[in-house]
Amino acid sequence: MDIIFMIVIYLVVCYVAAKIGKKFHVGSMLQYFIPVYNWVLICKCAKISPWWLAAMFVPYVNIVVTVYIYGTLAERLGKNFWINGIGSLFFCIPLFIMAWDKSMPVDALSSDHSPVTKV
Repeated sequence: MDIIFMIVIYLVVCYVAAKIGKKFHVGSMLQYFIPVYNWVLICKCAKISPWWLAAMFVPYVNIVVTVYIYGTLAERLGKNFWINGIGSLFFCIPLFIMAWDKSMPVDALSSDHSPVTKV
């Protein structure tokens, strides 16, 4: 019974990651269901080096790296780094919010709608 629960949790988290990745046009839905590679795709969304994932194997450091990855991802969506980074450790609620709200990558919005002034 526990293994079924863990598989369901994994599938839900992968689906949420795919929804976030869709906002950044990174990867396909199936790629987010590949273990470890889904973290590489999330790093691409956050525009950070996938080498940060090596620190995920170090106890206690992995907590800091998780906050950094999800905080940077939130920042790219125009949200608060610390609230969403630390909040992602607790039930992944900010991840669900990032996946289903209307936010889009900030750098993509600013480059498309930059005002032009003529002097």
